[in-house]
Amino acid sequence: MRKLQLDGIRFVLFLMVFTTHYYPFPAKVDYLGYALPVFFVMSGFLITNVLLSSDDPSLLGKLKTFYLRRILRICPSYYLVIGLLIAAGVLTYPTQYLLYWVNMKLFGLSIADNSATIHGWFMTAWRKESLHLWSLSAEEQFYIIYPLILYLTPIRFRTAMLFLILIGSICARFWFMAQYPKSFYGVLLPVCAEYFVWGCIFSWLEARNRLTWLNPSWTLTLSTTAILLLIAIEHSLGHQGFFQFTTSHYQTPIALAMGFFIWALWAVNSDHIVARALSWKPLVYFGGMSYTLYLIHLFALDIYNAIGIQLPFETYINDAIGAFVITLLTGMAIWHWVEKPIYSLRRYVPYFRAGKQNERA
Repeated sequence: MRKLQLDGIRFVLFLMVFTTHYYPFPAKVDYLGYALPVFFVMSGFLITNVLLSSDDPSLLGKLKTFYLRRILRICPSYYLVIGLLIAAGVLTYPTQYLLYWVNMKLFGLSIADNSATIHGWFMTAWRKESLHLWSLSAEEQFYIIYPLILYLTPIRFRTAMLFLILIGSICARFWFMAQYPKSFYGVLLPVCAEYFVWGCIFSWLEARNRLTWLNPSWTLTLSTTAILLLIAIEHSLGHQGFFQFTTSHYQTPIALAMGFFIWALWAVNSDHIVARALSWKPLVYFGGMSYTLYLIHLFALDIYNAIGIQLPFETYINDAIGAFVITLLTGMAIWHWVEKPIYSLRRYVPYFRAGKQNERA
Protein backbone atom coordinates (compact mmCIF):
# COMPACT_ATOMS: atom_id res chain seq x y z
CA MET A 1 0.00 0.00 0.00
CA ARG A 2 1.43 3.34 -1.02
CA LYS A 3 1.51 6.02 1.67
CA LEU A 4 1.36 9.52 0.23
CA GLN A 5 2.76 11.06 3.41
CA LEU A 6 6.01 9.13 2.90
CA ASP A 7 6.42 10.66 -0.55
CA GLY A 8 5.75 14.04 0.99
CA ILE A 9 8.31 13.61 3.76
CA ARG A 10 10.88 12.59 1.14
CA PHE A 11 10.68 16.01 -0.47
CA VAL A 12 10.81 17.76 2.91
CA LEU A 13 13.95 15.78 3.75
CA PHE A 14 15.46 16.69 0.41
CA LEU A 15 14.79 20.37 1.10
CA MET A 16 16.66 20.01 4.38
CA VAL A 17 19.65 18.43 2.66
CA PHE A 18 19.60 21.06 -0.08
CA THR A 19 19.57 23.85 2.51
CA THR A 20 22.53 22.31 4.30
CA HIS A 21 24.54 22.16 1.08
CA TYR A 22 23.68 25.67 -0.15
CA TYR A 23 23.48 27.75 2.98
CA PRO A 24 26.55 30.06 3.10
CA PHE A 25 27.25 29.20 6.75
CA PRO A 26 26.68 25.42 6.85
CA ALA A 27 27.80 25.10 10.47
CA LYS A 28 24.68 27.04 11.49
CA VAL A 29 22.30 24.61 9.80
CA ASP A 30 24.23 21.34 9.98
CA TYR A 31 21.45 19.89 12.14
CA LEU A 32 19.39 19.75 8.93
CA GLY A 33 21.85 17.13 7.72
CA TYR A 34 20.12 14.63 9.98
CA ALA A 35 17.60 14.34 7.16
CA LEU A 36 20.02 11.92 5.50
CA PRO A 37 19.77 9.14 8.11
CA VAL A 38 15.99 9.52 8.08
CA PHE A 39 16.24 8.52 4.40
CA PHE A 40 18.28 5.49 5.50
CA VAL A 41 15.72 4.46 8.12
CA MET A 42 12.89 4.90 5.62
CA SER A 43 14.75 2.78 3.07
CA GLY A 44 15.15 -0.05 5.57
CA PHE A 45 11.47 0.17 6.51
CA LEU A 46 10.10 0.21 2.97
CA ILE A 47 12.50 -2.35 1.52
CA THR A 48 11.60 -4.81 4.28
CA ASN A 49 7.94 -4.21 3.49
CA VAL A 50 8.58 -4.89 -0.19
CA LEU A 51 10.57 -8.05 0.53
CA LEU A 52 7.90 -9.41 2.87
CA SER A 53 5.13 -8.70 0.35
CA SER A 54 6.63 -11.05 -2.23
CA ASP A 55 4.43 -14.08 -2.80
CA ASP A 56 6.87 -15.99 -5.02
CA PRO A 57 7.39 -19.44 -3.47
CA SER A 58 11.04 -19.76 -4.48
CA LEU A 59 14.06 -17.95 -3.10
CA LEU A 60 15.41 -17.36 -6.60
CA GLY A 61 12.12 -15.86 -7.73
CA LYS A 62 11.99 -13.51 -4.75
CA LEU A 63 15.54 -12.31 -5.35
CA LYS A 64 14.99 -11.83 -9.08
CA THR A 65 11.91 -9.75 -8.38
CA PHE A 66 13.68 -7.54 -5.92
CA TYR A 67 16.96 -7.05 -7.76
CA LEU A 68 15.33 -6.42 -11.13
CA ARG A 69 13.02 -3.88 -9.54
CA ARG A 70 15.99 -2.12 -7.95
CA ILE A 71 17.91 -2.08 -11.23
CA LEU A 72 14.99 -0.63 -13.18
CA ARG A 73 14.17 1.92 -10.47
CA ILE A 74 17.62 3.21 -9.52
CA CYS A 75 20.26 2.46 -12.10
CA PRO A 76 19.03 4.42 -15.17
CA SER A 77 19.15 7.89 -13.63
CA TYR A 78 22.24 7.13 -11.56
CA TYR A 79 24.33 5.93 -14.48
CA LEU A 80 23.02 8.71 -16.70
CA VAL A 81 24.26 11.30 -14.22
CA ILE A 82 27.53 9.49 -13.50
CA GLY A 83 28.15 9.17 -17.23
CA LEU A 84 27.66 12.92 -17.69
CA LEU A 85 29.99 13.70 -14.78
CA ILE A 86 32.66 11.36 -16.16
CA ALA A 87 32.30 12.94 -19.62
CA ALA A 88 32.76 16.35 -17.99
CA GLY A 89 35.93 15.07 -16.33
CA VAL A 90 34.98 16.13 -12.81
CA LEU A 91 35.22 12.74 -11.06
CA THR A 92 38.65 11.83 -9.73
CA TYR A 93 37.62 8.23 -9.01
CA PRO A 94 35.07 7.31 -11.71
CA THR A 95 35.41 3.54 -11.27
CA GLN A 96 34.35 3.75 -7.64
CA TYR A 97 31.24 5.69 -8.61
CA LEU A 98 30.37 3.19 -11.32
CA LEU A 99 30.69 0.30 -8.88
CA TYR A 100 28.95 2.06 -5.97
CA TRP A 101 32.21 1.92 -3.99
CA VAL A 102 32.88 5.62 -3.53
CA ASN A 103 32.11 5.43 0.20
CA MET A 104 34.78 2.76 0.69
CA LYS A 105 37.21 4.79 -1.42
CA LEU A 106 36.66 7.84 0.78
CA PHE A 107 37.38 5.82 3.90
CA GLY A 108 40.51 4.33 2.36
CA LEU A 109 41.78 7.77 1.41
CA SER A 110 41.09 9.15 4.88
CA ILE A 111 43.42 6.63 6.54
CA ALA A 112 46.21 6.98 3.98
CA ASP A 113 49.61 8.43 4.92
CA ASN A 114 48.62 11.74 3.32
CA SER A 115 45.21 11.84 5.02
CA ALA A 116 45.63 15.52 5.92
CA THR A 117 45.99 16.32 2.23
CA ILE A 118 42.98 14.16 1.43
CA HIS A 119 40.87 15.95 4.04
CA GLY A 120 41.85 19.26 2.48
CA TRP A 121 40.97 17.98 -0.98
CA PHE A 122 37.63 16.73 0.29
CA MET A 123 36.68 20.08 1.81
CA THR A 124 37.36 21.91 -1.47
CA ALA A 125 36.15 19.28 -3.93
CA TRP A 126 33.09 17.71 -2.31
CA ARG A 127 30.62 19.74 -4.38
CA LYS A 128 32.37 19.49 -7.73
CA GLU A 129 33.07 15.78 -7.22
CA SER A 130 29.47 15.06 -6.12
CA LEU A 131 30.88 13.30 -3.07
CA HIS A 132 27.42 13.28 -1.51
CA LEU A 133 26.88 10.16 -3.61
CA TRP A 134 28.72 8.14 -0.98
CA SER A 135 25.30 7.73 0.68
CA LEU A 136 23.85 6.10 -2.44
CA SER A 137 26.80 3.71 -2.46
CA ALA A 138 26.05 2.64 1.12
CA GLU A 139 22.37 2.30 0.26
CA GLU A 140 23.00 0.09 -2.76
CA GLN A 141 25.40 -2.09 -0.80
CA PHE A 142 22.63 -2.56 1.75
CA TYR A 143 20.14 -3.43 -1.00
CA ILE A 144 22.46 -6.12 -2.33
CA ILE A 145 23.23 -7.81 0.99
CA TYR A 146 20.06 -7.44 3.04
CA PRO A 147 17.57 -9.41 0.87
CA LEU A 148 19.88 -12.41 0.93
CA ILE A 149 20.18 -12.32 4.70
CA LEU A 150 16.45 -11.80 5.25
CA TYR A 151 15.29 -14.55 2.91
CA LEU A 152 17.90 -17.05 4.05
CA THR A 153 16.93 -16.57 7.70
CA PRO A 154 14.01 -18.74 8.86
CA ILE A 155 11.00 -16.68 9.89
CA ARG A 156 11.23 -17.62 13.55
CA PHE A 157 14.80 -16.31 13.73
CA ARG A 158 14.38 -13.04 11.82
CA THR A 159 13.78 -10.85 14.86
CA ALA A 160 16.96 -12.16 16.47
CA MET A 161 18.84 -11.79 13.19
CA LEU A 162 17.89 -8.13 12.83
CA PHE A 163 18.92 -7.30 16.39
CA LEU A 164 22.21 -9.16 15.92
CA ILE A 165 22.96 -7.03 12.84
CA LEU A 166 22.03 -3.95 14.84
CA ILE A 167 24.39 -4.89 17.66
CA GLY A 168 27.11 -5.66 15.11
CA SER A 169 26.70 -2.21 13.54
CA ILE A 170 26.93 -0.49 16.93
CA CYS A 171 30.05 -2.52 17.79
CA ALA A 172 31.58 -1.60 14.42
CA ARG A 173 31.02 2.08 15.19
CA PHE A 174 32.70 1.74 18.59
CA TRP A 175 35.67 -0.03 17.00
CA PHE A 176 36.16 2.51 14.22
CA MET A 177 35.80 5.40 16.66
CA ALA A 178 38.61 3.89 18.74
CA GLN A 179 40.90 2.81 15.91
CA TYR A 180 40.37 5.50 13.25
CA PRO A 181 38.78 8.47 15.05
CA LYS A 182 39.73 11.04 12.40
CA SER A 183 38.80 8.95 9.38
CA PHE A 184 35.61 8.88 7.31
CA TYR A 185 34.56 5.61 8.96
CA GLY A 186 30.96 6.74 9.18
CA VAL A 187 30.42 6.39 5.44
CA LEU A 188 30.96 2.63 5.65
CA LEU A 189 27.94 0.36 5.56
CA PRO A 190 28.85 -1.48 8.81
CA VAL A 191 28.55 1.85 10.67
CA CYS A 192 25.58 3.53 8.98
CA ALA A 193 23.75 0.17 8.71
CA GLU A 194 22.31 0.94 12.14
CA TYR A 195 19.90 3.41 10.55
CA PHE A 196 18.77 0.96 7.89
CA VAL A 197 18.32 -1.83 10.42
CA TRP A 198 16.15 0.19 12.77
CA GLY A 199 13.84 0.76 9.80
CA CYS A 200 13.95 -2.97 9.02
CA ILE A 201 13.12 -3.87 12.62
CA PHE A 202 10.08 -1.61 12.79
CA SER A 203 8.84 -2.88 9.42
CA TRP A 204 9.29 -6.50 10.50
CA LEU A 205 7.55 -5.95 13.84
CA GLU A 206 4.71 -4.17 12.06
CA ALA A 207 4.31 -7.10 9.68
CA ARG A 208 4.18 -9.46 12.68
CA ASN A 209 1.56 -7.27 14.40
CA ARG A 210 3.90 -6.64 17.33
CA LEU A 211 3.36 -2.88 17.45
CA THR A 212 -0.39 -2.78 18.02
CA TRP A 213 0.22 -1.48 21.55
CA LEU A 214 1.62 1.77 20.15
CA ASN A 215 -0.59 4.72 19.26
CA PRO A 216 0.70 6.08 15.90
CA SER A 217 -0.37 9.66 16.56
CA TRP A 218 1.25 9.89 19.97
CA THR A 219 4.30 8.01 18.72
CA LEU A 220 4.69 10.49 15.87
CA THR A 221 4.60 13.41 18.29
CA LEU A 222 6.91 11.87 20.87
CA SER A 223 9.44 10.54 18.34
CA THR A 224 9.66 13.92 16.60
CA THR A 225 10.24 15.58 19.97
CA ALA A 226 12.85 12.99 20.90
CA ILE A 227 14.75 13.45 17.63
CA LEU A 228 14.89 17.22 18.03
CA LEU A 229 15.86 16.99 21.69
CA LEU A 230 18.62 14.42 21.09
CA ILE A 231 20.10 16.44 18.23
CA ALA A 232 20.04 19.58 20.40
CA ILE A 233 21.77 17.74 23.24
CA GLU A 234 24.37 16.27 20.91
CA HIS A 235 25.24 19.66 19.48
CA SER A 236 25.20 21.45 22.84
CA LEU A 237 27.81 18.97 24.10
CA GLY A 238 30.04 19.61 21.12
CA HIS A 239 29.45 16.36 19.21
CA GLN A 240 29.32 17.99 15.81
CA GLY A 241 30.63 17.18 12.37
CA PHE A 242 27.81 14.84 11.44
CA PHE A 243 27.39 13.83 7.81
CA GLN A 244 28.56 10.38 8.89
CA PHE A 245 32.21 11.38 8.77
CA THR A 246 32.60 11.76 12.53
CA THR A 247 29.78 10.12 14.46
CA SER A 248 29.00 10.07 18.15
CA HIS A 249 27.39 7.71 20.61
CA TYR A 250 24.16 9.64 20.16
CA GLN A 251 23.73 7.83 16.86
CA THR A 252 21.90 4.91 18.49
CA PRO A 253 19.17 6.83 20.36
CA ILE A 254 18.71 9.18 17.41
CA ALA A 255 18.39 6.24 15.00
CA LEU A 256 15.91 4.53 17.34
CA ALA A 257 13.79 7.68 17.52
CA MET A 258 13.88 7.90 13.73
CA GLY A 259 12.64 4.30 13.56
CA PHE A 260 9.64 5.20 15.73
CA PHE A 261 9.07 8.30 13.58
CA ILE A 262 9.00 6.43 10.25
CA TRP A 263 6.77 3.68 11.63
CA ALA A 264 4.35 6.23 13.10
CA LEU A 265 4.23 8.21 9.87
CA TRP A 266 3.45 4.96 8.04
CA ALA A 267 0.81 3.80 10.53
CA VAL A 268 -0.97 7.09 11.24
CA ASN A 269 -4.40 7.59 9.69
CA SER A 270 -4.53 9.46 6.40
CA ASP A 271 -6.76 12.12 7.97
CA HIS A 272 -4.13 12.97 10.59
CA ILE A 273 -3.03 16.60 10.28
CA VAL A 274 0.59 15.65 9.54
CA ALA A 275 -0.41 13.00 7.00
CA ARG A 276 -2.75 15.46 5.27
CA ALA A 277 -0.06 18.14 5.14
CA LEU A 278 2.56 15.77 3.74
CA SER A 279 0.05 14.41 1.21
CA TRP A 280 -0.17 17.81 -0.48
CA LYS A 281 0.15 17.09 -4.20
CA PRO A 282 3.29 19.16 -4.93
CA LEU A 283 5.11 17.47 -2.03
CA VAL A 284 4.02 14.04 -3.21
CA TYR A 285 4.94 14.79 -6.82
CA PHE A 286 8.46 16.00 -6.09
CA GLY A 287 8.88 13.46 -3.30
CA GLY A 288 8.41 10.71 -5.86
CA MET A 289 11.52 11.93 -7.65
CA SER A 290 13.53 12.77 -4.51
CA TYR A 291 16.18 10.20 -5.44
CA THR A 292 16.91 12.03 -8.68
CA LEU A 293 16.75 15.46 -7.04
CA TYR A 294 19.32 14.36 -4.48
CA LEU A 295 21.44 12.86 -7.23
CA ILE A 296 21.76 16.06 -9.25
CA HIS A 297 21.33 18.93 -6.80
CA LEU A 298 25.04 19.70 -6.33
CA PHE A 299 26.09 20.05 -9.94
CA ALA A 300 22.87 21.95 -10.70
CA LEU A 301 24.80 25.01 -9.58
CA ASP A 302 27.30 24.51 -12.41
CA ILE A 303 24.44 24.34 -14.92
CA TYR A 304 22.95 27.52 -13.50
CA ASN A 305 26.27 29.36 -13.66
CA ALA A 306 26.79 28.17 -17.24
CA ILE A 307 23.44 29.66 -18.24
CA GLY A 308 24.61 33.04 -16.98
CA ILE A 309 21.35 34.32 -15.51
CA GLN A 310 21.81 36.96 -12.81
CA LEU A 311 19.17 37.56 -10.16
CA PRO A 312 19.03 40.82 -8.12
CA PHE A 313 20.03 39.21 -4.81
CA GLU A 314 23.15 38.33 -2.87
CA THR A 315 25.39 35.84 -4.65
CA TYR A 316 24.61 32.94 -2.32
CA ILE A 317 20.86 33.58 -2.67
CA ASN A 318 21.18 33.69 -6.46
CA ASP A 319 23.12 30.43 -6.40
CA ALA A 320 20.61 28.72 -4.13
CA ILE A 321 17.57 29.85 -6.13
CA GLY A 322 19.19 29.05 -9.46
CA ALA A 323 20.45 25.65 -8.35
CA PHE A 324 17.07 24.79 -6.84
CA VAL A 325 15.14 25.66 -10.00
CA ILE A 326 17.63 23.78 -12.18
CA THR A 327 17.41 20.80 -9.81
CA LEU A 328 13.62 20.68 -10.08
CA LEU A 329 13.57 21.12 -13.86
CA THR A 330 16.33 18.58 -14.47
CA GLY A 331 14.78 16.15 -12.00
CA MET A 332 11.41 16.41 -13.74
CA ALA A 333 13.04 15.80 -17.13
CA ILE A 334 14.92 12.71 -15.95
CA TRP A 335 11.89 11.43 -14.05
CA HIS A 336 9.48 11.69 -17.00
CA TRP A 337 11.86 10.89 -19.87
CA VAL A 338 14.14 8.31 -18.29
CA GLU A 339 13.04 6.86 -14.95
CA LYS A 340 9.32 6.34 -15.52
CA PRO A 341 9.61 4.90 -19.06
CA ILE A 342 12.32 2.46 -18.02
CA TYR A 343 10.64 1.48 -14.76
CA SER A 344 7.42 0.81 -16.67
CA LEU A 345 9.24 -2.06 -18.38
CA ARG A 346 8.68 -4.10 -15.21
CA ARG A 347 5.21 -4.93 -16.52
CA TYR A 348 6.80 -7.02 -19.27
CA VAL A 349 8.86 -9.07 -16.80
CA PRO A 350 6.94 -12.09 -15.46
CA TYR A 351 8.41 -11.70 -11.99
CA PHE A 352 6.70 -8.34 -11.56
CA ARG A 353 3.15 -9.51 -12.22
CA ALA A 354 2.51 -10.20 -8.56
CA GLY A 355 3.08 -8.26 -5.40
CA LYS A 356 3.26 -4.67 -6.62
CA GLN A 357 3.04 -2.98 -3.25
CA ASN A 358 5.24 -0.01 -2.43
CA GLU A 359 6.53 0.46 -5.97
CA ARG A 360 8.07 3.79 -5.02
CA ALA A 361 10.23 2.31 -2.28
